[in-house]
Amino acid sequence: MLIEDFKLKCFVNLMLKQFSSSDRASIEPPAKPGDDNWNDRLLQRPYRFPAVSESDHDLSVHIEHAGTGYFFPLGTADAATAAAKAREIDVMATNDGWDTACRRFSRELVVSFEWCMNPVLWTYTTIHTLVGEWGGQKFDPVPAHAHKQHVVVVETDAGIRQALCWGIDQQEGFASVPCDSVESSPRLVDRHKPRLVFLNRKLAGRIGLKSAGCASLIQPETTVVPYSAHADGDRMFTSTPGGAGEYLIKRVKPDRLLEPILKVASRSELMHRNFLPSVKYYFQDLLQSNSSHDNPALARLTQRERATLELLSKGCVNKEIAQAMGISPWTVHNHIKKIFERLNVRTRTEAVIRYLEK
Repeated sequence: MLIEDFKLKCFVNLMLKQFSSSDRASIEPPAKPGDDNWNDRLLQRPYRFPAVSESDHDLSVHIEHAGTGYFFPLGTADAATAAAKAREIDVMATNDGWDTACRRFSRELVVSFEWCMNPVLWTYTTIHTLVGEWGGQKFDPVPAHAHKQHVVVVETDAGIRQALCWGIDQQEGFASVPCDSVESSPRLVDRHKPRLVFLNRKLAGRIGLKSAGCASLIQPETTVVPYSAHADGDRMFTSTPGGAGEYLIKRVKPDRLLEPILKVASRSELMHRNFLPSVKYYFQDLLQSNSSHDNPALARLTQRERATLELLSKGCVNKEIAQAMGISPWTVHNHIKKIFERLNVRTRTEAVIRYLEK
């Protein structure tokens, strides 16, 4: 079987559900509506979106309202300017609702692409929704892209749609075709004759897909790959389907969304018959390369940090880790922050995944 040596089991999902909301908040506390102390809530996020001119020092913020929360890139490294923008987003979400705020301000989202169901083979990336000046962007007509393989993106959220189209257009030989509704997708598919369609899995039933969790054929030689957009990495990992024997989930850069199929597509026109084999070969190569070298980031962890990470991998929360190690919860908090820094991750789930891959 393809990934027998990679033992990332379903207990990761169960582990996540054991983390209480207050335990997660100890790392990234949510903002409260009306709170003016935004400077203390500013963050530096590890993943940038190259479509926008961000620096590594630009700040972000996590804002919660009505049970929903998002990370918002603030586009500046100046704390006062960033805090003012965070306050503006919070006021708009509170007064006008999330739909209005998300059309006006860019969000950080994690997008997962569901290539195969069993074994679970997913890639994922971090995007910033493209809003404002991007909202009126016009894409070239078909004749200008006649020599390229087309990828239709069916997405009702304009910010997500623009971001995914940007990512596709960065890959040589491919051109994106934005589609803002299920109703218009058949016309665009007939016109552009794409080999690949990216489809928000929420729309899968409306387009006639019986199985929304993997690549499927919707027309002769047209493959549709469902994807999901998540507010953060933890929610993505908990959305993975249960029951599969093996799991392999790989982060890709936002300008390499088509990475699992690029080798085949670069040699010839992408056909459905070689689509899934190409994806499996891609993940198989990853397994071979992962097994050929040690993880230097894990080697840099101290003995205490490694013990903390091992307990995290068993689903323990801060209080349980503190009791097991005979230290205070605040010391556990500091160990976890150091683990995040050394492994270049931002959530407990990602840290545990790195640990399980060792």
